[in-house]
Amino acid sequence: MIESVGQEVEDRIANRKAPHLSHSRISRYLHCPEQYRLYYVENLKPRFPSVSLVFGQVVHEALAALFQNGEDPVSRFRETWKTAREVELTYGPRDSWDKLSVTGEALIGKFVEEELPRLSNVTASEKAFQLSVTSLDLPFIGVIDLVADLDGKRTVADFKTSASAYKAHEALLSDQLTAYQMAEPGVAQAALCVLVKTADPRIEWHITQRTGDQILEYLSKVQLVGREIAMGRFYKRPGLWCSWCDFLPVCLGDKKRTRQTLIHVP
Repeated sequence: MIESVGQEVEDRIANRKAPHLSHSRISRYLHCPEQYRLYYVENLKPRFPSVSLVFGQVVHEALAALFQNGEDPVSRFRETWKTAREVELTYGPRDSWDKLSVTGEALIGKFVEEELPRLSNVTASEKAFQLSVTSLDLPFIGVIDLVADLDGKRTVADFKTSASAYKAHEALLSDQLTAYQMAEPGVAQAALCVLVKTADPRIEWHITQRTGDQILEYLSKVQLVGREIAMGRFYKRPGLWCSWCDFLPVCLGDKKRTRQTLIHVP
């Protein structure tokens, strides 16, 4: 699992290498077209991945093991997280392997004790999907974290790990949940399940729904961005976010720093 940390989730799970569109790709292009080019076209990846990214993947894997195989997710997290100790990662000033180990076990234990009883009739976990949409030139793919009944309502859910609580509007405007509900049109609602890495770990559900008009609006966005990508329209989009962008050395022309921090992944 740690070896695949540089991959987007749809490539890692769906094993998709052929040309396609996805929520991750659309989101990255909208954030910065040049970042999209460097990541997907030039195949540049961080040499030392963010520990927060790895932590989130390990939590996802532990929850998937619970829903798919009935495994103890705390034990699964503990065993997988041990491998992260052997990998060179980028740690933030407040992060440490030990601290995240304690936080991860606490969050997953809390999920099992307090949230798992609310879930029933689980029919999918880490489910890959591919949609052929008439208005899109390429297939649209993704991976759904969970399809189950939440408090008796059919729900498609996405798990998030976060250093802080989500705002209410984040679920209401989430393109990822729109994509999920597009792939699972029979559900009653979509939800973000946020595992918050605060001193007192907590879990929050943000529940929303999507109308047909909202799905069509999202498809229009995907169509527009997909065509821009196909035409090779990539450009820098400078802003405050450049400060924490992995590709800043490339944009600054700092070849030494680029070699130190980035790696080409075939």
